[in-house]
Amino acid sequence: MALLRLLEQLVDFLGGVGPVLFGIALLLVAPYVDRLVVRRKRISFRVLYNSKIGVGPETLSDGEGPPQLHQVARLLERMSIVVIRLRNSGSYDIDPDDFDRPLSFTFGGRVVWNARVSDASTADLRKLLREGLRFFPEEDKPARDNLVTVRRRLTDRLARWIGGSATNGTEAAEPTWHGVQLTKLELKRGEKAKLVVVLREPVLTEQDQGEQDQGEPDQREITKLVKHTGKLKDAGVIRDEGKVRRVTLPRVSGALVIVLSALLVLSRLAQPEDRSIACGSGQLRIEGSSVFMSTMRTIADEYVKACGDARIETTPNGSLGGVRTVLESGSPDVIALSDGKSNYHDQLYGEKLAIVVYFVVVNKEVGLSTIGIDDLRKINDGTWVDWKQVRGGASLPIRIISRNQNSGTRQLFEHQVLGTGENMLSSDECREKDRNPAAPVIRCERDDNAEVIRQVAAVPGAIGYADALSIVEERKSGSIVALTLDGKAFDVSTAATSGYPFWTVEYLYTKTRPKPGSLAADFLQFARTHERAQLRLTESGFRPCATKQGLLEPCVLR
Repeated sequence: MALLRLLEQLVDFLGGVGPVLFGIALLLVAPYVDRLVVRRKRISFRVLYNSKIGVGPETLSDGEGPPQLHQVARLLERMSIVVIRLRNSGSYDIDPDDFDRPLSFTFGGRVVWNARVSDASTADLRKLLREGLRFFPEEDKPARDNLVTVRRRLTDRLARWIGGSATNGTEAAEPTWHGVQLTKLELKRGEKAKLVVVLREPVLTEQDQGEQDQGEPDQREITKLVKHTGKLKDAGVIRDEGKVRRVTLPRVSGALVIVLSALLVLSRLAQPEDRSIACGSGQLRIEGSSVFMSTMRTIADEYVKACGDARIETTPNGSLGGVRTVLESGSPDVIALSDGKSNYHDQLYGEKLAIVVYFVVVNKEVGLSTIGIDDLRKINDGTWVDWKQVRGGASLPIRIISRNQNSGTRQLFEHQVLGTGENMLSSDECREKDRNPAAPVIRCERDDNAEVIRQVAAVPGAIGYADALSIVEERKSGSIVALTLDGKAFDVSTAATSGYPFWTVEYLYTKTRPKPGSLAADFLQFARTHERAQLRLTESGFRPCATKQGLLEPCVLR
């Protein structure tokens, strides 16, 4: 069990089930990407045959047969044939211009006597390959002689051997070719051909001849070496199919797929069943408060991780938007997140989740640390238009940055702080009355609390409001100041009597009370009371309403 737990932690370290599955998918397609994209131009070759011709003077009885026959037998005893299959195994056609260096073959110490092209995919390919064959004396020497030259020299050689002018295993001085080069190699996708090369092992030196009896057959082994050189440009590769490679991309990818798949399966087995969670199955949708939705998404992920048959979607569309969705859909599988009690509370089933505290915030240049509620109301109705009119404020125009009409945060601010609706919208850019010059105040709107705070931090003289979680980062940077109201801050222990009005309770709404055993009922229970969910609420700065003793007193009030 300890090992399985370790494997589960390893999967989490790799990013969770999703990234591991994505990694497995990438490994499965990697060999195909390598062949079709990365190294899409590819020539493969394989040595199909590499052996001596097999006729020697030992097959003839002593003294039998004409001298020419013995002469031919001595010639053939050191002859060998190499057959090389060439094919385009890539996904693109290959042209001569695709090579940095042409494909060439050398055969150790053996000398090329003849060559031919056979079994070509087309007659045109056979002709093209034959015309492109070039032969060279050494690897570092240019390949100039073509097949016509090689065969003409072959005819002369055979004539001298059969005529007896080359005897005792020695040859007259002749040009030697140790390699063949394909200078005009052009293969369309899937085309192939065979290169057949006739070779002869070099003759014995005078010293070697002295060490064996005159007329005895040469017993040396035929050289088997076949070496290739050449290079394709860019993403091309020349590959020897006959060379066994233990480490290849498909094998490595396959091994990693097996390892990751086993790791994933074993890590799932390591997850103990949490009997404290009632696991429902099916689909659930949560819509509503943009303030609370990021935390709710984290709680939903915790539930889905524990209950694999549950699927939960989250959509931050504002408190009013979430409530309207529940009312209009009538579905038992939709939950709304609402900042505070909804106006439609009597038509819905609601559960209290957590306390959410809000702040009035100003740009740091305003120079205030507290503000009176009466001053906020005068700012809203246009009585105060410059911060110098507010006791202790700097000389800056007051610029109000608010939420839109779907916002539960705005409703709370209007009901609990202003006691009335906010003034008319007059600005798009939050600096001047560019929408309505006749409006009494400079006021713009933003779609979520995080954007309100960014604007307050950026606009001199700006004032806005947001939940505690949304102001954390800007508050740390010192670009905004969270104000107390009439010198008071929220305290959960004195919330009923402290007089700080700007807080509420987050509600979870469904159309009707969920049926016991349904996914909605099980998830609501988890989100409100389970220690995992309550830990996520606390980490985000919210105070869970549910306790072992019942609801917190402030939650009862609202």
